[in-house]
Amino acid sequence: LKFLFLIHCLIPHNTNTPIVVANPFSSITSSSSSSSSSSSPFHLQNFAIQMTKKALLNIKKAFNDPYILTSWKPEEDCCTWYCVECDRKSHRIIALTVFADDRLSGQIPPFVGDLPFLENLMFHKLPNLIGSIPPTIAKLNNLKYLDLSWNGLSGSIPSFLGSLPNLDYLDLSFNRLTGSIPSSLANLRHLGALHLDRNKLTGPIPDSFGNFKGKTPYLYLSH
Repeated sequence: LKFLFLIHCLIPHNTNTPIVVANPFSSITSSSSSSSSSSSPFHLQNFAIQMTKKALLNIKKAFNDPYILTSWKPEEDCCTWYCVECDRKSHRIIALTVFADDRLSGQIPPFVGDLPFLENLMFHKLPNLIGSIPPTIAKLNNLKYLDLSWNGLSGSIPSFLGSLPNLDYLDLSFNRLTGSIPSSLANLRHLGALHLDRNKLTGPIPDSFGNFKGKTPYLYLSH
């Protein structure tokens, strides 16, 4: 009302000249529309795809650009890359399977935790894959299948693996893992198979394994 009163006072009363008054709220409306557009489902989905693509390129860099990941080129759709699988509708990355390459070396990159929709993660038969299991894997709440078998991994079996709510299959066999079996693995309600054989584990089988939260999985604990 103050704005309209001011306009009325400034307009000469004895003139036929048309007065054009700018809408003071036009910039606000424009800004609001722009903000709404940038947060549309399409833009959010595209942003998510770019972030996961960046995570994959960081994984490739951490492995020093191995030959097996040659197809991972920034200018190409990451859903066409070797070892990568995407959901057909959402184009979200749901599987990363890197296996059978003795030229790939290093540790599991922490950037695997930046693939939030991952359901299947496999690093298998990579004899020069060393080091411990990174804690960022605990961020993968959609993970159903985790295969880190036949590598050179060392350290203990991390207890955070027991916090993966949808995990159905866990294979850590044929590594150099040491220490005891964490009791938290019994918290995996959907676990169907657990492979911990062929490591250097010590200590007793956890009491919690007699009372799994879900069904009792197939257990492979030999050697």
